[in-house]
Amino acid sequence: MTEPNSGERPLWRIPQNAGLGFKTLDGEGLVFNALSGDTHLLSSTGLEILRFISEQQGVEGSSSEAVTHYLVGELDLETQAQVEKNLEYLTQLGLLEHLSS
Repeated sequence: MTEPNSGERPLWRIPQNAGLGFKTLDGEGLVFNALSGDTHLLSSTGLEILRFISEQQGVEGSSSEAVTHYLVGELDLETQAQVEKNLEYLTQLGLLEHLSS
């Protein structure tokens, strides 16, 4: 995992050609990554983060601030620190990747 350089604002995106498939089950979500062939069981927060980033997908990626704003504004949950922890976890699973601003 590549850490962003200090002073740069970290951005995340779904890896190109990941072909993520989503399915919600009783408040949790299954995510299938076509690149790795792995299926992951995620919390509703993790699933919402992936959905938000996939809907916002662009060349520049999504910032943790944008994800936090969405979760707090739309879903009334999470803090910046919790969102960043979730983003790092999703990156470790290979469902997101870091970009530099």
